[in-house]
Amino acid sequence: MAAERRASDGSPASGNAWTAGQVARHLGISESTLRTWHRRYGLDPHDAEPGRYRRYQAADIARLDRMLGLINEGMLASEAALAVQSGEPAFRSPERDTADLLAAAQALDTQRCASLLDDAFDRHGVIAAWEGICRPALAAVDAVDRRDPYSINVEHCLSWAVQAALSRVSALPAVGGAARILLACAEDEQHTLSLAALAAALAERRIPTRVLGAAVPMKSLLRAVHETGPETVVLWSQQPRTARQDELRALRALSVGLVTAGPGWPARSRRGTHHVATLPEAVAVLAR
Repeated sequence: MAAERRASDGSPASGNAWTAGQVARHLGISESTLRTWHRRYGLDPHDAEPGRYRRYQAADIARLDRMLGLINEGMLASEAALAVQSGEPAFRSPERDTADLLAAAQALDTQRCASLLDDAFDRHGVIAAWEGICRPALAAVDAVDRRDPYSINVEHCLSWAVQAALSRVSALPAVGGAARILLACAEDEQHTLSLAALAAALAERRIPTRVLGAAVPMKSLLRAVHETGPETVVLWSQQPRTARQDELRALRALSVGLVTAGPGWPARSRRGTHHVATLPEAVAVLAR
């Protein structure tokens, strides 16, 4: 096929249609995302015909540019599509995201929770979505649980949805060879969400990790370090009773970089150990 004539800015010249691939490259999205927008939101080119290749004119591209801009400003893709089609701009704040997530959890609607979380991680990135949406929602649910123990099913629904959404981000392909970071919970520590958030934030940056998860017995953790040879081990503890100093001493004896994370550990780093208090701090330390 002959190459299309181009304007001075690199776009097809006036009167020439764009292909789906050209539009996707222009927007900085994948063609599969573009197809999803067509299928879900009816954003086909104005003159699209069933069974024919899509060709985009200037008005079609302007509409898609506007939709992407609204998404980047914090709007759900579905709402951005409605705004573009109606011509009415809108903005979706983190507070609105949190309120919608809480409403979905209270309705025990895990599918809706998953959709909202996937969209939030796509729009804001893991750190901003975790700090501005997930943590406030989890704290609000926990406060309700303390007043009404029978509402713990809401917390379970939300926790499961957050864990699953973080796992989907963690599945992004890493670069840079073998994982040099090992993430684990201290022995007897069952709280894993914050560790999952760290794994996802590193995966978002294509930093390879190995994650062992909850309540890793000390002997098993030491064996994993011997077998995989990480540069750094991150040990998470949610509460002081699981933050065991003998575990740290055993790890330090292996000459591995050691990072403690979570409120269970003392805030002040001990010799041979680096303590991180927040997700942004942990990512900054480990990304180095």
